Amino acid sequence: MTNTCDTSGIQITSNSHYAPFAPNYFILQLENFVTTIASMYRDNSFHNFAHASHVTMSVTKLLSRVTTHDTAIDNNFQAKNSQAGPDVSHQLHEYTYGITSDPIIFFACALSALIHDVDHTGVPNSTLIKENARIAEIYRNKSVAE
Repeated sequence: MTNTCDTSGIQITSNSHYAPFAPNYFILQLENFVTTIASMYRDNSFHNFAHASHVTMSVTKLLSRVTTHDTAIDNNFQAKNSQAGPDVSHQLHEYTYGITSDPIIFFACALSALIHDVDHTGVPNSTLIKENARIAEIYRNKSVAE
């Protein structure tokens, strides 16, 4: 089975979350990295690069919702935690476990989502175990394809 996927839609622009701070060289380097990851996905019906892209978009959307400054949340949080001082960004950092202020955490979550099914065969664990596949032996029939 060959590893094929359409990477023509991959584009990281200066409108990306942290991209305005990165020189063009680093954006190009990141595009090449994502293209390489995309090429590692197999062409199967579900565990493919399109699925990984959807999961990555969902994770980044979820993180953006966690990190959105909502005035009602900020005011409520500030009122309940007035001993923390008036610095709302510090409070929000504590409230969201640092996701709002740490681009490395954001990147790690997005990267994890992007690579979570690299080289997945698309065959269910139960089938791999039933067929005594080498990978089932290696992982002792536990979470074989995961």
